[in-house]
Order: sequence, then structure tokens, then C-alpha cells
Amino acid sequence: MIQKSDTHPLKEHNTHLVLNSLMSMKTVTRRQLAQRTGLSQPTVNSIVQELENKGYAQPGSFAVSAGGRRPQCYTLHTDHLRAATIRVLANSLEYVVITIDGTVILRNSWVISGTDTPVTALQSLLGTLLKQDDNIQVVGIGVPGVVAPGGVLNAIPQIPGLEGVSLLYELERFFDIPIYIENDMNLVALGSVTTEPGHATTTDMVFVHIGEGVGAGIVMGGQIINGYSSFAGEIAYMLKPIEADKAPPEAGNIETIEYLLSKTNSITEQARLIATMVVSIICLINPPVISFGSTYASEEMLRHIRHECEKYLPVWTLPSLQLMADEEAAYDRGLAALVREVMVNQITRELATLQK
Repeated sequence: MIQKSDTHPLKEHNTHLVLNSLMSMKTVTRRQLAQRTGLSQPTVNSIVQELENKGYAQPGSFAVSAGGRRPQCYTLHTDHLRAATIRVLANSLEYVVITIDGTVILRNSWVISGTDTPVTALQSLLGTLLKQDDNIQVVGIGVPGVVAPGGVLNAIPQIPGLEGVSLLYELERFFDIPIYIENDMNLVALGSVTTEPGHATTTDMVFVHIGEGVGAGIVMGGQIINGYSSFAGEIAYMLKPIEADKAPPEAGNIETIEYLLSKTNSITEQARLIATMVVSIICLINPPVISFGSTYASEEMLRHIRHECEKYLPVWTLPSLQLMADEEAAYDRGLAALVREVMVNQITRELATLQK
């Protein structure tokens, strides 16, 4: 016999489907929701009624009828379902306030003054935002470093003041609101597979950033891959292959791919070094897409990288190598997807407990 509690995961899944469809379709009838989600009409009707009762959905206009009574349309009641996203840079905090369906309410920049540390600047910004808008339900923060379990930041040379800082603790002790911190490259990768709520161009890809620093973000099955110690994607630490006729380098003189890239302006040498990383990524993950961004990225560079990869791997194993059109926009989309998923999960869990 199935116990009532066993139905929670199924109800959460169904509610998640309906919410994502409401977000992507904006204004929709219950019948259209059933067609979009593949759920039965009674299931959709029940979920929409619960969403309306809790104030998350609201009736809107009436759709055109082919005959008979005009069907009621529904929309998400987004006014009180907002989130704040923050991109932490060396000298500023770039922040956006959005609704659960991705509508931008506010976009601005908060300068980190000489008297502030990155932590105190974040505390001041969050205090201001939450005081001005009590509809903010969750905060998502992107940082250019490794986010270890517990929200401790490591390997963040662009912002030395955050090295070793337990940023999550420093914020949660002042603010009683869910706060999520994620690596910037992972968020760019997540934003690359996210076009709008409920839609994805692909669910598996790797984003490679090569500029002042080197890093990667990995998304598989639509989910960020952080790894055991949140170090997945830190390709800056990958080593140059040791040539068979040469002795290993002495301690302290290890040549990483990132270091070697900084020492050459030759596009063919740069491509050879990048291909070393790409071959390793293909062998370990085998993604369908690897997207490149920043100063080294160009169509010519991608041709050279592919040519180098073909020396080591069969052509049929190679993924599509693409240029990232707008890394900053993908970063913002990734943050929006992160906080949107948190809000959707909060609602689905709440409704799943409303057992008949």
C-alpha cells in the first residue's frame, strides 16, 4: 500500500512542471498546461487551484473559444516572488532584482569604496536591497573563485580580500534569507544552456574562459557539476604534459597551461596548449558542446584548436567548439536560473505538503 508521504516526490515533480510552464508561457489556460506538461487535466486543475489559493497564480483574461464557454487564462503572481542576484567583481558589485519569471525590476552597480571590504560592501548592499524590497525571497551570488562546502572561498586571486573567507557565514549571520553562492564560470555555463524559464538549448556543455585567468564551468543534465571539493573546472591548474626525454620539473617550477599561455603570443602555440586541456575534457566528460570566451577566443583560434585535437582523438569524438556570444549576459542568466530554481523548489515543497 502506498503511504501518503510517498506521493510527495511525484507531486513536487508535477508542480515543478506546471510552474515552469507558467513561467515560460506567461499567460496560459489549464488545458494548455496539461498539453504542455503531459499531465492529466485533473492533476493540472488541482495544482493550479492550489497555486491560486496560495497566491502564486492568478486568473487573467479569457482565451478565445472555438465554441462554448471561453477558457480562463492564468498567470504567475510574480510581484511577491522576487530574487536578488549579485556578481562580485574586484571593485564593484553588479546586482539585479528579478521576478520568478525573469522580469528585471532593478539593475545597478554598487562601488566597493576604499573604506569597505568586499564582505562589508556585500552586507551593506544586501541590507539596502532587503530594506527597500521585502518581496525578495532569495539571494544568488557569483564569485570568481572556488566555493568550498559551507560557502568558504578559495583560489580567488582577483579579490584577495575574500581568500579563505566564509562568505556564507558572514552574510547569514545578518540576514535571515536563503543565500546561494556559486563560481562564476559555473554560472556562465548554466546560463549558456538556459535561454528562458523552462527552455534549454542543450543540457550538457563545458564553458572555457581563457583571458587574464583560465577556468571552466561544467553543466551536465542541466545541473552544475562542482565535484568532491568544488574544484571541478579549475583547469588553470592543469599541467603541461612532461616530454618523455626530459626530467620532471623541480618542485616550485611546475609549468601549468595557464602560465605557459601567458608567455606566448603565437596563435598556433596558444591553440596547442588549449587543445591539451580540451582533449582532457573530452576524454573525461565527452560533452556535446565546448564554448569559449574572452580574449583568446576567435573563429581562427577554434579552427587551430580543432586541428590540434584531431591529432590525438578520432574526429567522431570531438564536440562542437563554439564562441560565447556574450559571457556577461550568460553569467546573468545563470544567476537568474539559480535563484529561480530555488524559488520554484520552495513552492513545490510547500504545495507537496498540502495532502488531501
